[in-house]
Amino acid sequence: MQIPILRMKINNKVWNYIKDYFYYHRISDTPVILNINDDCKGDQKRAVICYLTYSFLCDWGSTNIGRTQPFEIMKIVKTISGFGYAVDIIGCNDLKALVVLKNRKYDLIFGFGEAFYQMTNLHPNAKSILYMTENTPAFSYKQEKERIDYFYQRHGRKINLRRSGKYFKKHHLDKLYSHVITMGEAELLQNSYSNPKSIFPTGLRNIRYSFTEKNHLQSRNNYLWFGSTGAIHKGLDILLDVFYKRDDIILHICGLDKKERKILNIRQKDNIIEYGHVDVNSDAYLELIQKCTYIILPSCSEGFSTAVTTGMLHGLIPIVIKDTGFNRAGDNVILLEDYKVDYLAETINELSCSDPHELSKLSKKVFDFAQENFSLEAFENHFRKIMTEII
Repeated sequence: MQIPILRMKINNKVWNYIKDYFYYHRISDTPVILNINDDCKGDQKRAVICYLTYSFLCDWGSTNIGRTQPFEIMKIVKTISGFGYAVDIIGCNDLKALVVLKNRKYDLIFGFGEAFYQMTNLHPNAKSILYMTENTPAFSYKQEKERIDYFYQRHGRKINLRRSGKYFKKHHLDKLYSHVITMGEAELLQNSYSNPKSIFPTGLRNIRYSFTEKNHLQSRNNYLWFGSTGAIHKGLDILLDVFYKRDDIILHICGLDKKERKILNIRQKDNIIEYGHVDVNSDAYLELIQKCTYIILPSCSEGFSTAVTTGMLHGLIPIVIKDTGFNRAGDNVILLEDYKVDYLAETINELSCSDPHELSKLSKKVFDFAQENFSLEAFENHFRKIMTEII
């Protein structure tokens, strides 16, 4: 049925409600930011960034951001604008935005997601920069499927993939772009790119935090899992199986999704403590990091976990799986070679017996490394250096 005929059959007041609903739905769900740094002369180089638009719509003074990406995108826009580009920004999977941009010509396309992929097809002569904030989809799918099978072996329950494939899909990586910048391990991209660029993400920091010595004799038995959706992807199920068998070590859980809590069927136990969502800028977070020596995330696939970088910015010693971004952090992290329950149980047992004096030195070393590499200033400087080499 044609729109004019449909409108005639609907009361004008009802029609206005329908029209307004779809208009505001379009604005709130898929905003498009246009003409940043536009000099209004008409001959300026133009870039489109396919990532997040949230940063340009929120009230920074009153909103608890809770993620690092909105801060990082501001620095990305600032840097690209600094090279003389007028910048447009769309959501990474916002295909509706392509209609808005259909008459624009671009010299640079930056980002990821389906919108990025489509924009590079529409502008084949533009310089394209793939921004990898996760591992490759092939690696991520394989690793998450392996974890889901391992969960089924132990608990007899089947679950679906929760993390892999939302932003990075196989056909995105089947195409070669002009350049690639990754938060993960550059080695995984070297078969496709001769010179993939690596960059560290940032982390959040409680503004009232300052590094102080803690009693590691007590805190070395306390481990923080700071996650979100994809609990099995991030290894929480395996940690639970380890801590269920012990009473002398404590697992602190933050950010667990309510639906996934039901899947995990967490048993009540004194040494397994759930906090729900914890704001990094809260007193509760400061109390938590004083209780714990370690932040542990046996995730099967990450670009570079900002939950872990946040912990490191507060002196927590990171325990992570090899090839999840942290390989290049050297001896500032404890790299796990395996994820199975017995291996993790043995490793955690050894770490809980570590010398408190050595833990104190390592905690300070981790904190200093994080200050140097995971600050917003460090990110901006590193990103500018990379873009200078590319542009």
